Amino acid sequence: MKAAVTRAIGNINMEEVPDPETGPNQIKVKIAFCGLCGTDPENLEGRFGLMPPEAYKQARILGHEASGTIAAIGSDVKGSFKVGQRVAMNFRGSCGACYYCQNGLEHYCRRGSGASGSFAEYAVYPESAVYPLSDDISLEIGSLLEPVSVAVHAIDQANVYTGSSVAICGGGPIGLLCLEMALKAGAARALLSEPIAEKRALARKLGADVVVDPFKEDLLEAGKKLTDGRGFNTVIDASGSVAAAKQAVYLADNKGTVLWAAVYGKDVEIGVPPFLMYAKELTITSTFVSPYSFPRALALLPRLELKPLITDIVSLKDIQKAFELHKKGKSIKILIQP
Repeated sequence: MKAAVTRAIGNINMEEVPDPETGPNQIKVKIAFCGLCGTDPENLEGRFGLMPPEAYKQARILGHEASGTIAAIGSDVKGSFKVGQRVAMNFRGSCGACYYCQNGLEHYCRRGSGASGSFAEYAVYPESAVYPLSDDISLEIGSLLEPVSVAVHAIDQANVYTGSSVAICGGGPIGLLCLEMALKAGAARALLSEPIAEKRALARKLGADVVVDPFKEDLLEAGKKLTDGRGFNTVIDASGSVAAAKQAVYLADNKGTVLWAAVYGKDVEIGVPPFLMYAKELTITSTFVSPYSFPRALALLPRLELKPLITDIVSLKDIQKAFELHKKGKSIKILIQP
């Protein structure tokens, strides 16, 4: 099969490689679309904090936000899957039996199995990671299931409630999905901060009351104006900017929740004044992948405005172009099509 293989830091090329073998509890999927996640460039460039250094010395196939059709089914698969069925996938499956799984923390499972990389014609997944798509969901939209699940979990963590106010820093896929999800959860006022004009315009269309260019406007002043001088009940940083993550603390109202919903550098530290925490009784929390969120994300796919987020579809043979587009910053969600 054809796959985009990285064999060294910064190097990715399409190659012919063997098809992944389908284990007894696995499902093989012919990939239709795979989204380029913000962690993919970090992986390619050797700066993703969860990867051990030795991993960058091995040939790897990246890509994990995928949809496709079932090509083969393992002998021990119990579900009613069928060859040719349209599906979207998680990139990992939990074991269901370890300490973390038994205590509601499946995203920290240490015995689960992962998928093979999806920047390829075929990938294999544990049965628990495969979700059938209804007829009203296209494969393009289906490939957004994983990032939608991340936004579902983020809003779970963010303490958004009916009538509350929300500020979001960052207008990339996760920031925009968090905006849509917060409004679905009942937020009555929403601000989104983003330096790129096209992303601000889309945020406005998706329901943001105020959009701000943080490089040209006073974000704190705009936030006070929208909230009658108080600040926001919830502030989400989805930008990955350390400055934005710190500023989020100052955007929050008394008793507010600050959610860091981005991937930051492994060695980055963010100073937060303890007195401010004391005086405002803030909660600062974070989010990691999307435990127990896929079924709800699947149910939401037809109820969200997702098509406008897909700005580019790039052929697998042009995989380098996709990374170049991402680096320019104007694209929102780039899909790779084998």
